[in-house]
Amino acid sequence: MKRLYWLGLGGLALFVALVIGLRTLRQGPVPDYVGDEAQQEALTSGLTLRDVTLEQPDENGELLWRVHAETVTYSPDQQTAKITRPEGELYLDGTLIYRVTAQRGEILEDGQLVILAGNIVATGIESQAVLRGNELQWRAQDDLMVLRDRITGTHPQLRVAANEARVYERENRMELEGEVVANTVVEDPSTEPWLKLQAEALEWRWQAEEVESPALLRVERFLNRAITEVITGETGLLDLPENQVTLTDNVLVELLALSLRITGDHARWDVDGEQVIMDRPLRADSEAEAVTLSAQQGQFDLEAQVIDLAREVVVVSTRNDGRLNTDRLRWDLANQTVVAEGAVDYRQGNPPARVRGPEAVGYIQEQRVVISGGRVVTEIVSP
Repeated sequence: MKRLYWLGLGGLALFVALVIGLRTLRQGPVPDYVGDEAQQEALTSGLTLRDVTLEQPDENGELLWRVHAETVTYSPDQQTAKITRPEGELYLDGTLIYRVTAQRGEILEDGQLVILAGNIVATGIESQAVLRGNELQWRAQDDLMVLRDRITGTHPQLRVAANEARVYERENRMELEGEVVANTVVEDPSTEPWLKLQAEALEWRWQAEEVESPALLRVERFLNRAITEVITGETGLLDLPENQVTLTDNVLVELLALSLRITGDHARWDVDGEQVIMDRPLRADSEAEAVTLSAQQGQFDLEAQVIDLAREVVVVSTRNDGRLNTDRLRWDLANQTVVAEGAVDYRQGNPPARVRGPEAVGYIQEQRVVISGGRVVTEIVSP
């Protein structure tokens, strides 16, 4: 097996190595990735070696990459090498960070650029990520690995798919672009809840254990293979250890089992605690109960199916043209009761009536409100 340094051997050493492989050049077919006759002629005008290991050191002698290939075909000017069946190692600051395999590849720009193609598998030594795709570029001096064409990746934190991935190993982050899908990892997805993230762009910081989207993000929670909640926003962040999602701007929360849609500009979803907290103005619509709620802030207990709203709370019912204003409200969706506290003001149009008091209990299905506590004022409006 021949071992060649792409740079630094000097002309004589390179010439000797090439002569060693000259006999190999005159044997065997042209590599199977060669296309038409013009391409074959271009390659056979260069030099082909077999069973070769190429290495590229930096100016300090530390390895940037090492590639072993079945064949290496040089261009006539020796500035480009085409390789078949490469098995490579990628280094950063002299440390091995990825092992890669592919069907074919090229080495360009005086060894500063390695391009691989076809059934690529890149295995992270420290990151534990396994990335797959059909195109890979490695620029060691820029600490940049780019993968394209049907990218998938597995990791103890996430499983991802995208059109393109850019890996910055020194910064412990990956940028994913184009139809990005990321799934959180659980031991048994058939029984344990897990999240699916969809966006056009995601940044995954695996050391910080964060996933962030600078653009529209959709997050779905799965349980028993069914979607239970969906939350979307213009930007979003997933904290993996805490299993919390924060979304901002044009936020939409859909509680599918309750047929409830909640909109606002900011939401924090504690997935394990089954809580959605919104500390900015929000609106909730229940199509099944024909009720709309709005408030300055709210908290939704998904497990208990309870909504707590505070500050400038307004509840509107289209069934009886009813409207309830209060300071605080608790809506138990399981038994369809509403408890209001503080400056309760209820009015309805069918039949016309108005009631005011410090506390109230409403029974949504019965279309009935009971005002209690302290001074209660009732107004009956004549038709």
